[in-house]
Formats: sequence, C-alpha cells, structure tokens
Amino acid sequence: MKKALLVVAAVGLTYAGVAQDKYVTSALTNYNTKSWDDAKADIDRAAVNPETKGKPKTLYAKGVIYVAMQQVDKYKAGNPYREGTQEMIKLAELKPDYKAEDVNGALLFGAMMYFNDGINAYNDKKYAESIEYMKNAVKIHNLGGGHRFDKFMEGMVSKKLDTMSASAETQMARSAYAMGNSEEVIKMINSIKTNPICRTKDNYIILLESYEKYDKENANKMAAEELAATAEARAAYPDDPNIKNMEMNTLMKNGKTTDLLKKMEDDVAKEPNNADLNFNLGVLYQTLATPKDTKEKKPANAAELMTKADVSLSRAVKLAPENPSYNSALGSVYYQLAYEYNEQMNLITGTSTADNKKYDDLKAKRDAQFNKAMVPYEKAVAVYDARGKVEGNDQDIYHQTLDCLKQIYSILNKTDKAKEIAEKLQKSGW
Repeated sequence: MKKALLVVAAVGLTYAGVAQDKYVTSALTNYNTKSWDDAKADIDRAAVNPETKGKPKTLYAKGVIYVAMQQVDKYKAGNPYREGTQEMIKLAELKPDYKAEDVNGALLFGAMMYFNDGINAYNDKKYAESIEYMKNAVKIHNLGGGHRFDKFMEGMVSKKLDTMSASAETQMARSAYAMGNSEEVIKMINSIKTNPICRTKDNYIILLESYEKYDKENANKMAAEELAATAEARAAYPDDPNIKNMEMNTLMKNGKTTDLLKKMEDDVAKEPNNADLNFNLGVLYQTLATPKDTKEKKPANAAELMTKADVSLSRAVKLAPENPSYNSALGSVYYQLAYEYNEQMNLITGTSTADNKKYDDLKAKRDAQFNKAMVPYEKAVAVYDARGKVEGNDQDIYHQTLDCLKQIYSILNKTDKAKEIAEKLQKSGW
C-alpha cells in the first residue's frame, strides 16, 4: 500500500512539472510572435515556480525574452536587458553549451548595453553605478575563463570584447578615482596594467596620483610600492613631462634626492633646450639648498646649489620668457639670497666702525639681490595681469610674487610701487 502511494505521489510530481513547463513553451511561442505582454507573463510565472525555476530552458527563455524586450518601446525604459542578461550569465555558467550561439548573441548585446550604461553613469557623475555596470560587462567577457567567445562569429567578436572589457576595467578605476577611493584605484590599476590594452600613460598617472593620496593619508604606508610604480611608469614613458614631475615629487618625498638629482641632470644633459626640464632642475637645486625646516642645517654646498639654481632657472626663462612661473621662480632665488643677507644684517648689534662697515657691505649685497629679483618678478606680474584672469595654481604664484615685490619695494623705499602692489593684493582678495 505504501509503495502504491509513493508511485502516485511521483506521478503527481511529474505531472506538476510538465504543467509548469508549458509556461516556458508558451512564453517562447509568444516571443516568436512578438506577443510581449503574454511572453513576459508566462516566463515570469515559470521563473518563480520551484518546478521550472533555474532550469536551463527557463533561464534561456527568460534571457532571450527580456533582452529582446529592451528594443520594445513599452519596456525599454525599465532596462529589461539587465534581468535578461543575468539569466543568460547563469545559464552560461550552469550549462555552457546550451544553445550557445543564441546565448552568446544575447550576452554580447548585454555586455554592450552594460558598457554604454556605465559610460553614461560616469558622465552623469554616478560613479558607484558606473562601476556596477562595468563589472557586468567584464563578467560577461570573463565567462569560460575569458574564452567563451573565441569561436563566436568566427572569432570576430573576441578581440572587440577584449578591448571593451579592458576599457570597462579602466573606467571602473577612473570612477573609483573620481570618488576619491585611492586604495581601490591602486588595486584596480595594478590588476590590469599588465594587459597591453590597459597599459596606458593615463592609467599610470592615475595610479601614481592615487599612491600619493593614499600615502599622504596613511603615513607613507605604501612608499615602497609607490617608488616601484613610479620607476615603472618612468621606464614605460621616459619623456612624459607629467610622469617626470610625479617622479620628482615621489623621490623628493621619500628622501631619494641623490637619485632624483642624477635623473634630472641627465634629462637636462639630453635636452638642454627643454625649458620645463631646466625649470624643474632649478627648483630642485633651490629646494636642496634651503631646507623647509628652519632648524635644519643647510647643506655644505648650499651656495653652489643656489648658483646652479640661478643658472638653470635663468636658462628656463631665456627659453620661455613669457612663462610667469619660470620668472617667479627665478625671482625667488634672488629674493632668497637677499633674505639671507638681511638675516645676517639683523645679527649685527654693535655700532663700531667695523660693525657698521660689515652692515653696509651686507646691505649693498642684499639690495643688489633685491634689484635682481625685481626684474623677473615684475615680468611675472605683467604676464599674469595681461591675462585678465588668474586661476588655479597660478593664483598662489601670482599672490606670492606680488607679496615679495611689495616687501622689496618697501625695503628699497619705492613707496609708490609698494602702494600699487598693496592695492592689487587687496583687490585680488589676498
């Protein structure tokens, strides 16, 4: 008796499965006749029923129907392709060979749609959304270990998908960068930079900027990795000025001044007429000669370094006379020397003939340096004023140049000029 009941129960179960399976068949029939409302109703019912849910045929039917609905005006705004594509991804993972050609076509369409939505989300500054869309494009590419589409359409799709996936991963890194998530950017770029498609100058710049930000916020925790990445970027793009500047900052920050100086001197030797290289080298010479910490002793060769700074920056100004930052930097060398003479003057407290002579000698040297500083400083201000509007980092350079000029004019008793500069500073909100 018990056996009979079991048989009846088994038959009933089989019947229920067949009953539910008809909705999958009906859904596909309605799909073929473009009866979208009926197709959707049938497949939605089959997709939630325990007897048909998750089965290859059901996954396939829902996938093709929902992907096709993306091109139906009534449904496209709801982006049904996403739900359909997810069903196709499940099917590809569950049973890779099931109606492979049809599934691949739907997956390719889904990957392109996800990628486009990712780009649009990025442009709309919806960076988290962009990352999620791009993740799906990459996931589709990676099906079958990245080889699912090798033979699809005689292999014509595979390379395009490789490029799209690489672009998606790069876009994910840029979204993370825009969100200020430096640690995530570092992980993303390091995971894709060996891919020739992703090995770009821009990706290296984003990576180095992210290392700089992360180390600044985390006590230089990734200093070794940052140095290695900087060396790698410079080796890949030895002539890129942005990467050169970033290398300079990284080496400087990590106390690798000897290495940095050698690299920069070699660069200038190779390109003596490169104004940027001469400018950077001049700034480095001056920086090495004048430690930020006033308690720190100057290097023994400080005077030599300042002379070299003068030579390099003078060459930069000669090569690019209308560059205000170059002129300002050259002026700062003379201003620094004048300031040092002024400090020595302040140490003289005696009034003897010898003291007075020493004071006057120092004053003459100071004033000579101030007069030298005026020329490039005034040139920098004239260039900035001619622009009409000073923005970004140039604002700081402009204000600092004006402030130094005001002090020079005051010390040299050029009262009218000092007043004129003071008014400019006031108008600029300094």
